Amino acid sequence: MENMFYLLNISVSGIKCIKEEVRLDFYKKTVDKNFNSEKYRVKAIYGENGSGKSALVTAVKIFQDLILNDNYLNESKTQEFLDEIINKTSKILRVQLEFLVNFDDGKIVYQYVVHIGRGMSGLYEIQYEGLKCKNGNYANNKYYTVFECQNGELNSTSCTEEEKGWIEKKTINLLSAHSFVYLYLINKNALQNTPSEEKTDNGFFISVFACLVLALSLKVYLAEEDQHELYFLRKKLKDNKLGQQVSADGGFIQENKLNETLGVNEKYVDKENFDTYKKEVVRLTQFIKIFKPNLKAIDIDAKEDGERYVCELNLNYGEYIINREFESTGIKKLIGLFDCFSFASKGGIVFIDEMDANLNDVYLCKLIEYFMYYGKGQLCFTTHNIGPMSALKENKNSIDFLSSDNHLIPWTSRGNATPENCYRNGMIEDLPFNIEASDFVGIFGE
Repeated sequence: MENMFYLLNISVSGIKCIKEEVRLDFYKKTVDKNFNSEKYRVKAIYGENGSGKSALVTAVKIFQDLILNDNYLNESKTQEFLDEIINKTSKILRVQLEFLVNFDDGKIVYQYVVHIGRGMSGLYEIQYEGLKCKNGNYANNKYYTVFECQNGELNSTSCTEEEKGWIEKKTINLLSAHSFVYLYLINKNALQNTPSEEKTDNGFFISVFACLVLALSLKVYLAEEDQHELYFLRKKLKDNKLGQQVSADGGFIQENKLNETLGVNEKYVDKENFDTYKKEVVRLTQFIKIFKPNLKAIDIDAKEDGERYVCELNLNYGEYIINREFESTGIKKLIGLFDCFSFASKGGIVFIDEMDANLNDVYLCKLIEYFMYYGKGQLCFTTHNIGPMSALKENKNSIDFLSSDNHLIPWTSRGNATPENCYRNGMIEDLPFNIEASDFVGIFGE
């Protein structure tokens, strides 16, 4: 069965060195009733240092934080972060995601857009946010607007006039600093305690909720990025009345098992979820033993902290035990990536920046092959390692090259030419590797 959620493409501009729009396509240009993602699950992004590969992954994380963190733009660290990474020429970060949702009665394609720029107050705020959708069973269907907000005001919605009335009251003066998706759903949840059922437009509700579930279906790995808050949000969502309604109306909670994911990299674990955490650590042990056959077990050092445990992992090799923090950089990287791999194997959408860093070339290639042949989700990663290209070229839309001027060149078959040879020998458009050993003479000496 097809995954319920599939990311079709993402377009980004106005972040770090990326001034003009760069678009990553995960599927072919058109979507219809014959949609099949089987050969479109893995994508590698190659490019020179400083070409903007990390910027693309960072933009995905900003989208996720904006939807899931109600206080994201009000935090001083966010404002400082945006001031550093938003392109100084364009001055506006634009992110657009197009994604497909498989419902029992057909496919729906959604297009979410958000623009973030500096407002009159000098702070970064949401200048535009919008959601459109269309029938995904036919390629020529046109989008219609679900909602559109501009400069802090709700311009249009597709819901009933009655529902639009309470939405305007609940979102007034808030749309510059908060995502409409979050504001609508948090207030919708509060209204579940009222008897006024006529305020609900189920079609509108499900469309907005689809954006939230997309954000929950993402896992972004940026070095030491902390994702602990996602688990607790999933747990809260599953338990509350909003989640119950969506389960009945849209089937998201029943179909999307990602809510139950508890990663081994969680530091704080609720006591009620500790048994699940231990099972995940057993799976992690099996995973690491592939690379370190002499590993006996991974022990959990759990210290009580009220209703939760503070957990540390120790790798037990029989003759000695070592805390994960003092393991080799390669094993630490594999442990850090385990939650991402597990998430993608269950149907999640994963973005990993510099996946090849500290990983053996053979290990890297075999992991990528697993997701190509057996994975259920989507895996997108940046890399400098050309080893996986020979396997990646067998899939569709699986290799993109990003030039130093932010021009994206998807790999297409070129007779007997291989992507690794073309890349290595400077035969990719706008991506010449024209550095010679002699260029360093005079800098470091002969």
